[in-house]
Amino acid sequence: MELRLPTTAWSWKCKEAGGTTVPIVYACIAPHGGHLMLPADSESPVAQCRAALDNMAVNLEASQPDVIVVLTPHGIYIDDQITVGFMEFASGELDGLEISASIDQDLTAAWTYEGSERDVPFAPVQMKDPDKPFPLDWGVTIPYALLTQHTGNLPLVVACPGRSVSREALVEAGTALIAASESEQKRVALIVSADQGHGHAADGPYGFTPVSAEYDAAMIAAVTEDNLEVLLTWDEEWPETALADSYWQTLTLIGVQRKIPLKGRFLAYQVDHYFGLLCAEYTL
Repeated sequence: MELRLPTTAWSWKCKEAGGTTVPIVYACIAPHGGHLMLPADSESPVAQCRAALDNMAVNLEASQPDVIVVLTPHGIYIDDQITVGFMEFASGELDGLEISASIDQDLTAAWTYEGSERDVPFAPVQMKDPDKPFPLDWGVTIPYALLTQHTGNLPLVVACPGRSVSREALVEAGTALIAASESEQKRVALIVSADQGHGHAADGPYGFTPVSAEYDAAMIAAVTEDNLEVLLTWDEEWPETALADSYWQTLTLIGVQRKIPLKGRFLAYQVDHYFGLLCAEYTL
């Protein structure tokens, strides 16, 4: 793969921070609970998070991304790999919501290449039938639909991290994404699709555990203090005990922040019956 240095036009097109070209122009932590798709003017148990996502959509549009990268916990899963969709198109359907988008194969390939240079275990995935689209799960369709409501269906890159991938590799995936975005001269918006602890209700599908509330409080504090680095000090079994699906993909955002000075801003947190939803965005 030929790596291209940023051109003058590319440098002009991107935001700058301290004289450095910035290819990741927007990032966020976005939940994917189904109630978020209720009409904005209807009664909803997660109205504050829906309002936050609507505001995030405005800010994402203002960042003028070329492509959306989504990290989902519910995609094609291989325990010790980070799978990435490598098809021409992707589509998904959930309760009448249908999403179709092209996959940016060039950026996907560049991310995989840059990851291999950093010992990140990427696993490109293709469907057996090349005419079929890459399947999108609800961890992609819900935040993608809400956050691109003003931009239209931008090209996608979709990744699903395995929970046994090392913390170091998950962080390095963020560094690799920056390098890939630079080589492909793409303005990228990164969506960390994540719900928090899933043990908030005894009658929920996973039962009750007080660890979920403890984990969610710690995640809120990390975001509010703009200190995701603290996640690397947590006991590795804690997110599993808390029944969270947010920890692993959030680590990739650390790798992005280490290279690009995106400032985190906590926006909203609510519990939808048995699981926690957190909204935050990261901008220059």
